[in-house]
Amino acid sequence: MVDNLSSFSTPQPPRTKGQRTAARILDVAEEMFAHQGFAGTSLRQIADGAGIREPGLYNHFAGKQELYDAVLRRALSPITTAINLRLDGASGLPDYTDLPSLVSDLLIERPQRAALLQQALAGGHPGLATHYQGWLESVFQRGVEGINELGLGREIDRHTLVLNLLAILSLVTGYVQSAGQFRLLGCGEIDDPENVARHKLLLRRIIRAMLIS
Repeated sequence: MVDNLSSFSTPQPPRTKGQRTAARILDVAEEMFAHQGFAGTSLRQIADGAGIREPGLYNHFAGKQELYDAVLRRALSPITTAINLRLDGASGLPDYTDLPSLVSDLLIERPQRAALLQQALAGGHPGLATHYQGWLESVFQRGVEGINELGLGREIDRHTLVLNLLAILSLVTGYVQSAGQFRLLGCGEIDDPENVARHKLLLRRIIRAMLIS
């Protein structure tokens, strides 16, 4: 599993009632956006799930768009932190082939976030996932830097790099989303250590193939 990041954070003071309510709203919204999508989820449903009246939700978020952005930001933040810690803390040349495995660990711990990212990856109306698009671009740029550091002796065009990035993201989120199929086909749970190891081995093989092709 992913390295414990708690040691890198400072102790936080107890949350206020308002902060606890906002966190509960985010938890409910994350689950609903992940499985129902943005358009299929109403603020009334989120408020009911959080145990508050709908007008009370506006004390914390200006509307559904702002709430969705906050949910997405919260889901992506630990992924960004883990990637940066792994790359910046590496001695010598970082192992970029290990990054998808790192993301897999985080998503296996919070499976609904894999569904949330798949929803964002599928797209929506313009501006729906602005934060996700910005995050995706930053990951892409970090990948370009990594390829340059590897010194492959050739340039890889942007379209190929984007295709590779989206393919890896789909593999990672798709694995986490396939829990039902794993059980149906008699392969156990996706978080079984042997299944996780097979998944990570496949990811590394695919990334290495991308780098040498």
